Amino acid sequence: RREIGCAELERRTAALAATLRAHGVGEGDRVVGYLPNIPEAIVALLATASIGAVWAGCGQDYAVPAAIDRLGRLEPRALVTATGYRYAGRRHDRADEVNRLRAAMPGLALTVVVSDGGTSFDTDGQTGAVLDWQDAVSGDADLEPLPVPFDHPLWVVFSSGTTGPPKGLVHGHGGVLLEHLKALSLHLDLRPGDRFLWYTSPSWMMWNFLLSGLLVGCTVVTYDGAPSHPEVDRLWRIAADENVTVLGTSPGYVLACIKAGVVPQDDHDLAALRGVGVTGSTLPASSSSWLARNAGEHVQGMSISGGTDVVTAF
Repeated sequence: RREIGCAELERRTAALAATLRAHGVGEGDRVVGYLPNIPEAIVALLATASIGAVWAGCGQDYAVPAAIDRLGRLEPRALVTATGYRYAGRRHDRADEVNRLRAAMPGLALTVVVSDGGTSFDTDGQTGAVLDWQDAVSGDADLEPLPVPFDHPLWVVFSSGTTGPPKGLVHGHGGVLLEHLKALSLHLDLRPGDRFLWYTSPSWMMWNFLLSGLLVGCTVVTYDGAPSHPEVDRLWRIAADENVTVLGTSPGYVLACIKAGVVPQDDHDLAALRGVGVTGSTLPASSSSWLARNAGEHVQGMSISGGTDVVTAF
């Protein structure tokens, strides 16, 4: 468990932005992430946006060809990655995958590596500098966001690729931030001091949506791991431990809890919880009724609909 306050978040963002600039990354360049759902991914996106560069990312559960289909097409100037991740009690080493990913990105000027204590990867014969994450965020630079036009590209998100090659969708600074302010403050009723947790990964537009909780003064809770390990109610336990206000999950997870006989309101202190959002597929009426009976009378169940095209939901 780690907790990062606003001042430290700003310091790390400013330091990484300065590192990117020092390696020639600037306005309009692409910075990509091959990362788990960890705080470093949020810092990387914020630093990228602050210098007018364009962000795109995917989780490390994506195989190399799938990652290249998305990130490689952007001809990135910088890559932020990790040496591996943990899921359901098992470590997944990604050193070889990072090597192959970098080899497919000949225009890289910089690779920043978040080490999870596993193996390092080979940097011989590949272009660009390689920095450890701690070195990349070690400075004390001032955060100096570059003013950009309203429709300047902020990020690229990709379709699932189930009906052909994944399609890249570009969203501008102004439009998507207004949309997220509206959706988060009016639809989800999030306010300063609330805690916002959505089970997601950087591969999915809901990760971008989660990050925008910072816009309304929320604490954003990131979780890198399985929602049902070591017990099926793992996600509910985190929500209780972290006093989460709005929790986001999937119909599949709700069904798993039903089958396992989980009763969240009896098993966990969910006094802080006001809403549970569910998306990713259709929520059956029976699952909606289960939420109403078992999450707590004070908790609103929200079946939300949206998508990658708009990076939002209603």
